[in-house]
Amino acid sequence: MRGLMFGLLTLTATCVTAQPAVSRVDELIATRIAGDRSNVCVQAARVDLAALPTVVVGSGCATARSDAPAPDARFEIGSISKGLVGLLAAEMAARGELRFDEPLQALLPKGTTAPTFEGQPILLADLLTHTAGLPALPVQFRPANGADPYADLRAEVIYDSLGKIKLAVAPGTRYAYSNWAFLMLSDLLAQRAGQPFDQLLSERVLRPLGMTDTVVARNERLVRGRMANGQPAATWNVPVAYAGAGGVRSTLDDMIKLARALMGEVPDAAPASLRRALQDAPKALRSANPRIDVGAAWHTVKRDDGVRLTYHSGMTAGFSASIVFDAATRHAGIVLADAAGGFEDIAVRLIDGKQPLAAPARPVTLDRAAAEHAAGRYELKPGFVLTLAVDGDRLYAQATGQGRFELLQDARGDYYATVADILIRMQRSPTGPASSLTLFQGGAALPAKRLAD
Repeated sequence: MRGLMFGLLTLTATCVTAQPAVSRVDELIATRIAGDRSNVCVQAARVDLAALPTVVVGSGCATARSDAPAPDARFEIGSISKGLVGLLAAEMAARGELRFDEPLQALLPKGTTAPTFEGQPILLADLLTHTAGLPALPVQFRPANGADPYADLRAEVIYDSLGKIKLAVAPGTRYAYSNWAFLMLSDLLAQRAGQPFDQLLSERVLRPLGMTDTVVARNERLVRGRMANGQPAATWNVPVAYAGAGGVRSTLDDMIKLARALMGEVPDAAPASLRRALQDAPKALRSANPRIDVGAAWHTVKRDDGVRLTYHSGMTAGFSASIVFDAATRHAGIVLADAAGGFEDIAVRLIDGKQPLAAPARPVTLDRAAAEHAAGRYELKPGFVLTLAVDGDRLYAQATGQGRFELLQDARGDYYATVADILIRMQRSPTGPASSLTLFQGGAALPAKRLAD
């Protein structure tokens, strides 16, 4: 009965809020993305479980599109997959099948040795909180296809890489976001339970929460994603065993069910171990910095006004996703977008009307004066320089040993390419040449200082 209520509340949200024509969520989406160069479509929801529980859903596209996602379409949710892994780990801990203070070494396959720092081991809690001291990806990670980077991932790449690193600091002391940790975690939890990861996640978390449209590494009903420059993006094919880093696909309705459960409204049939996991997973295990605590994958922002917002976001080559909730007020905001670029500000605004929205990244005519100040040579790494140059009324970029390509400008003042998913953000001077830039590509942010002429 509780599972049916989830669906009914979603479908009747517009009537509940007495806005039959256009919901406020629709209006918010339209304001945020109108004309955005990504050509994105967004589905979003505001969940309110306070005095009068309601769910308001909305959708919209940046431009007129004949292929707008259906209400039950699946999106790549990227790193929100890690939040599901955190719930799974907490559920297994509640059953006594593992401990958060258990050393990584105890979970590893035979013959694999985990690094230590002055004898201090990496703990499961360190992996879950991105404080294990691991790089973002295995050091032996060499994808055959950069557009689908995890498709050929193998166990030896993940586990043999552990023997190739030395920890710089004690585990648990420094936050550094690591996909590698969760590539391992989904596999290690499955091995401990003796089940494939997709079956284990479905049995322990998804089915008990009624999330029957959420799947692992499957592409049925999957929306076609776009890069932030509006060009079609390749679908990521992550092997099931390692899909906990970002290989889960889901729908807006299932994300609503997840948000409701995290805020205490759990289906009656859910086992006690999952109920406890939903409470324990967001609890602080480590600190990323003075303002952000990290639980089992879930992050909590501690604002000066006393508000605590718990969240996880995700991004793949062609998708952005975010779920944010306030456990105290029992409000949540959810966003699923079929383009990269990040639309987390919509989710936050849905539960806090005082938070500003980012401006749409609309294409605009090149500001030649600003482009002249951007022109110059910027060192991305030793021996690898990005040169920006104005030619007529156009701005071009060229990296060492590579061909020249045009940069276009958006309304935020950023530059972007259409030949690849590249965005360049300048650190500008009020009166003269820019001092540095940051190049965003493939989820990485590469800072570069201006070289002297």
